[in-house]
Amino acid sequence: MGLASPLGAAEPVGSGAAGQGERPPFATVDGVAIPAEQFIKAVQEGMRQKYYHGKIPDPEMAKFQREMGNALVDRILFVKEAKKQGLQPDQSQIQQRITEMDQRYGNSPRYQNNREAMLGPMVEELADRSLVNQLKEKITKVKEPSAAELTAYYKANPDTFTEPEDLDVSLILLKVAPNAGVEAWDQAKGEAEQIFGKLKGGADFAEMARIHSGDPSAAKGGRMDYLHSGMLAQEAEKALSLIKPGEITPVILVLEGYAIFRLDKRTPPRKLTFEEARDRAKKLYVRDASDTQWKQFRKKLWDKASVKINESYYLPLTESGKEASGTPHPHALGGGKAK
Repeated sequence: MGLASPLGAAEPVGSGAAGQGERPPFATVDGVAIPAEQFIKAVQEGMRQKYYHGKIPDPEMAKFQREMGNALVDRILFVKEAKKQGLQPDQSQIQQRITEMDQRYGNSPRYQNNREAMLGPMVEELADRSLVNQLKEKITKVKEPSAAELTAYYKANPDTFTEPEDLDVSLILLKVAPNAGVEAWDQAKGEAEQIFGKLKGGADFAEMARIHSGDPSAAKGGRMDYLHSGMLAQEAEKALSLIKPGEITPVILVLEGYAIFRLDKRTPPRKLTFEEARDRAKKLYVRDASDTQWKQFRKKLWDKASVKINESYYLPLTESGKEASGTPHPHALGGGKAK
C-alpha cells in the first residue's frame, strides 16, 4: 500500500474542515474527515507520478480516483490499528530524514523561515509510513510451510513451475532507419528477398549474416541468445512456429526492417520436478500467503469501520462496453462544490 503524500491531515468531523464555504469532506472514517482538498491533491500528485502529463481516458481516471480514495481511507485505518496495537513510529528514521533536509536546504533563506511549517507534514507522513510498515510486517508474517503445503502449492500451480519453450535462433536483419522513406524500405525488402533466394540455393546463413545483417548478432554469424515465447515480434514467432530446426523463415517485416530467421533448435516446455522447484515454490508460497493475510486483514478493518465516501468527487464508472462521457465531472479535479 502506497501512502499518499502529506497533503493535509485528516480532521475530526465538526472541526470546521467543511465550513465557511469550503467543500464538504471527501470522506469520513470512524468520524475522522478526509478533506476534499486532500483527496484532490492526492489524485493530482498521483497522476503526475503515474501518467506524467499524458491525457487520461475517463474510464481509467474513474478507476484511478477510486484507488487514490481507498488509499487515503487505508492510511487512516492502518495508522489507527497500528496505534491500537501499541506500535510507535521509528523516530531514528524520522530524525535522519530531517537531518537530510536540513543539510540539503539549510542554506536557503526560504527553508530557514518556513522550516517548521514545511517539516510538519513531512514528519507526520513519515510517522504514518513507519506505523503502517511495522503493522504490515507484523500481519504478513507467515509460518514456515510444511512439505505437504509446498507439495500442494506446486501441484496447484503447474504453469508457474513449467519452463517455457526455448528457441535457438539465428537472424539476418536488413536494418532500416526509423525516419527512412519508402524507397529505403523497398530497397531493404529487395535485398532481403535476394538473400533469401541465395539461402534457399545453399548459401551459408552465417556468412550471409556477417556480410549483410545490421543486428549485433551478425558478429556471431547471426546466432542470437536463447529466446522464450513472447520475446520476438508476433509475426516472427508465428513464422518460426511453422518451420523445423534447420529451416528458414520467409522475409518478415519487423520494426527495425526486414528479417530472415533460421530455427536452429527448439526445446519444448518442461515442467520442473518438485525437488527442482522446491526453493522457488517456498518463496512464492510465502509471498502469496503474505499477500492473502494482508488483504484479509484490510477487509476486516474496512468491515468494522464506518466509512462514508462522497462519491460526487469521483467520475462515474462506465458500463462495460460503453464509452465514458468526455465531459469532466464537476468534482473530478476539484471544480465546484459537492452537493
